Amino acid sequence: MPSTSSSSTSSSSASSSSTYSNEEREGLLRNLVTQELGPAVSVSNGAWTSSLYVGLASESAIKRFLSHSGEYEHGRWTRLPKALARKSRLRQSLSEMINSIIRYFSPKETHAARMAVDAQVNSIYREPTRSSIIFSSSPDIVIKASGPSFSAPKVASLGFSNIAACVGVSLKEAPTDEFAQVAAMATHAKHIFIQQPNRNFVRSIAVTGRKVRLFHFDRSGTQYSPPFDIYEDPHAFIRLILGLSSLDERTLGLDDTIQWTIGPDGQKVAGTLKTVRPDSTVVFYDLVMDRGPFTRTSLCGRGTTCWVVRTADGEELIVKDYWVAEDRTSEVRLLDEVKGLPGVCQMVAYEDNRAQTKDFVGESITLEDNTLKNRTIRIIMKAYGPSVKRFSSATQILSALRDAIAAHKALLDRNIIHRDISPNNILFGSDEGNRSVLIDLDLALKSLGPLSGTPVDFRTGTRTFQSLMVLRSYNLNPVFVPEYDYLDDIEAFFWVFAYILFTYAPNGDRLPYDDHEKLPEWLRNDGSPCAIFAREWTFLDAPSAADEAQDAMHPGWKATCCDLFLEFREFVHEISYEKQRLLYKGWKELRKPAPDRFASLLEKVDEHYASLLGMFDAALKKAAEAGVDENKSIRPPALRASSDSPTHSSTSEYVEPEYTSADTSATSLHPSTTPTEGSVILPGKPETPAEQNATFLRSSKRRYDEAELDESPVESKRKCPPSRRALRGVLGSVYEYCRGWFE
Repeated sequence: MPSTSSSSTSSSSASSSSTYSNEEREGLLRNLVTQELGPAVSVSNGAWTSSLYVGLASESAIKRFLSHSGEYEHGRWTRLPKALARKSRLRQSLSEMINSIIRYFSPKETHAARMAVDAQVNSIYREPTRSSIIFSSSPDIVIKASGPSFSAPKVASLGFSNIAACVGVSLKEAPTDEFAQVAAMATHAKHIFIQQPNRNFVRSIAVTGRKVRLFHFDRSGTQYSPPFDIYEDPHAFIRLILGLSSLDERTLGLDDTIQWTIGPDGQKVAGTLKTVRPDSTVVFYDLVMDRGPFTRTSLCGRGTTCWVVRTADGEELIVKDYWVAEDRTSEVRLLDEVKGLPGVCQMVAYEDNRAQTKDFVGESITLEDNTLKNRTIRIIMKAYGPSVKRFSSATQILSALRDAIAAHKALLDRNIIHRDISPNNILFGSDEGNRSVLIDLDLALKSLGPLSGTPVDFRTGTRTFQSLMVLRSYNLNPVFVPEYDYLDDIEAFFWVFAYILFTYAPNGDRLPYDDHEKLPEWLRNDGSPCAIFAREWTFLDAPSAADEAQDAMHPGWKATCCDLFLEFREFVHEISYEKQRLLYKGWKELRKPAPDRFASLLEKVDEHYASLLGMFDAALKKAAEAGVDENKSIRPPALRASSDSPTHSSTSEYVEPEYTSADTSATSLHPSTTPTEGSVILPGKPETPAEQNATFLRSSKRRYDEAELDESPVESKRKCPPSRRALRGVLGSVYEYCRGWFE
């Protein structure tokens, strides 16, 4: 019987779901798939289904089952009603039929390890997550599982942590909307990936009358099969059931190099992780069970999972598993190049090409297969302190950010640009010599000096901390999209610093929710990248924004950080303006952007870093002279890989998807833009180069003239010189131009 907690959770979810009409619910599911999978959905050919699981049962064994079990007679499954009148009856009959197949083909002592359960009768518990994109819905039937990778929910007997696969059920004999089926299965697969962090792929089936369709989900995308008739091809159906209920965890899609010991209460009590080093040495590590793995919640993408492990000598390390496109440069190569570099994460060992998603799926019959073929990499790294979000004093956070910027310059000196600066990727160092450490080079690029050679892309990085130019690429004509450069990362450091100032007190306490109503709008991370671009630019450019920002931050910051904030803001503002001004350089003469259009900026690389580090040094000196933070205790570091999440014993920790966007070079996903339930954000059609240039110049001219002819009261009060007003006018044109995209 399900526990009370489970029942209440399921009832609550059912109540929530019942507030939607069928059409509304279908729309929500469609939007979920659009946001999660984008175009990475393909249809396999019919041969794929027949080729799966052929080794799990011989033809003769299947024939004996069909002849002697009583389940299949005269060309039909006897348990299934001829007239499909009630869905509950179909669920019950199908569950019994699946269990009959499982029992016949498996040893008696293992029957309890796999069992089909009606999830509408036996309520399935959904672990609370911070992923707002998951639409609450229960599978019709699940295959309940036990074993080294499965654990029962703490408050229930059935949950996504102890199921091997899901079975969807529909009475309709007519063709079903394929997209709706993909959407429904995607919600279940997402839960399974979160609750079973060693999953490589998830497979489920949908039964529609007498037809069955197979669904496959991995980090490259989704593939589903054409439906086949289970009456006409019972052999294929039996093999699917045996595959989805297999006792072999690798067959189920689990990574069996990670194994747990399950206690009497069904909970994971200990675990090990096995890895093979480049010299073929096999190494076993103990999982640190009181710090569960950190996982990302997105269905597609890198699927990063970080495990805290302990060596035989007691040293704690971080093992990072993630997926990367097969044609992409491995992070291993970059980590090898930064060995011994202070302030940058250090690799201990690695295991490359552990599995490939192309081996999981069949040949696609769609006109275009948008599911990229990824490989998984395992990297063992030194463990460091927590995210800088866990600071305990102004001096501590300023020191950490200052050293992170210095480490970023050291990376650039080795021709590496990070490309994903965020609080979760800046950790406190584990000793006095390293006040902070930059981690996660899986999005980093080999650079050509200050330029990466790769265009900016709003789908790569962490949305809240992306630079204006990265955000603008959302709807910028491809002709004008510039390369990612070190200044984009420097701007990201500013947004990290501003994020800290406006969401935390100087002692590290998170500001209460009520105070967040006073946050600058750019921190309200909703809407399209263009909307966020407009907010960020307003925050940088509006004369009143500086005063409003100082009012919004905790008073304790003002003694040490107010001047630094204003100087850093102006630094970013000037660079952003210059980039926007130079963006179209060369178009009039060459009909294409000048290849060196940003050269006047990028040649000042040493000057930029020296100026920025000087700002932080001045702020730290001011803090020391004022005597602040001298008696402030520092929280003991909790070893982390790349995130700062609450501790869970053996379950996964989550990263909120609102901050993370997919790396398109690895996954080619639809733009991820902090969706809310029921919202889909699609890029608009860009103008032609001529139209775009004309729009920009007309808007710039208008704003410039207005600034010269009609000085606003605020500008008059601030005694803003004409040149400054012109500067603001030109950049303000970008706001007006962008505003037209989403109004």
